[in-house]
This record gives sequence, structure tokens and C-alpha cells, in this order.
Amino acid sequence: MNKIINKKVAQLKKKYHTKNPFELCEYLGIKILYENLGKNINGFYQAAPRNKIIHININLDESSRYFTCSHELGHALFHSKLNILFLEKNTFVIKNKLENEADYFSANLAIDDDELKGDNFENMTIEQIAAQLHVPIELLKLRLKHISKLVTNH
Repeated sequence: MNKIINKKVAQLKKKYHTKNPFELCEYLGIKILYENLGKNINGFYQAAPRNKIIHININLDESSRYFTCSHELGHALFHSKLNILFLEKNTFVIKNKLENEADYFSANLAIDDDELKGDNFENMTIEQIAAQLHVPIELLKLRLKHISKLVTNH
């Protein structure tokens, strides 16, 4: 699945000349609704007849909204036909796999390979690199993990 996600991210960036998930949603006709989702839900994706909708918690800060949108866009593109509410009540493993795929999509959309090459971040902590790239630490770790797998497999 990772190769499929990598290919889709590259296609989106090339076709729309952006990695901004809000702009991509607009181009793809995916509606975004901002709602009070309480303290424990950042957002969710909903497939409605003839509509794709991303719900984002209005209480999130701008950065969290950005990455929630990116994550939910991953669900919209790769899991659009799945009933997440059913999965949540009846399975754990499948839901976890889907969340990991959406995180992987979000990390690849946010961080290009060339941003991590070279000496740009020499002697910096992962926290400092994440801050400089304006990405959550978890996404940076996921991206670095994937890149290290590519290096060791070649």
C-alpha cells in the first residue's frame, strides 16, 4: 500500500502544484466542515451519496487543523468506501491499519524526500527539525522511518 500512497502523493503534487490539503480538497471536490467535535475528536471523514466530507474540530489550532485535514484526505482517497463506524465497533486491527495508512499519506504529503536530504539538519534534534519543517514530530518520525527503510533496502 505504501507504494500506492507514494504514487498518489506524487501525482497530486504534480497535477495541482501544491501539498496543501485544504487546496487539494478544493480541487478534488471534497467538502470541509468545521464543527465542535468535543475534546477527543480532531476530525473524521464521511462518504455521503455523491459527496465526500471532512469534518474538522473547530477547536483545533491552525497547525492541528492542517494535519487533521491531511490525515482525513488520506482516508477520503484510500478508504472512501469503508464504514469506519462499523470498523470502530467491530474490529481493532483493521481500523489501526487504516489510521496508519492515513498517517503515512499525511507524512508523505507534508514532507518531500528532498527536504530531508543533505546537511540541512546536521546536529539538530528531531524536535528542532520538526519545528523547522512545521510538521508534527510523529509525522516526521514516520517519514524518517520510511526513508531509512528505502536506504537499507537498496
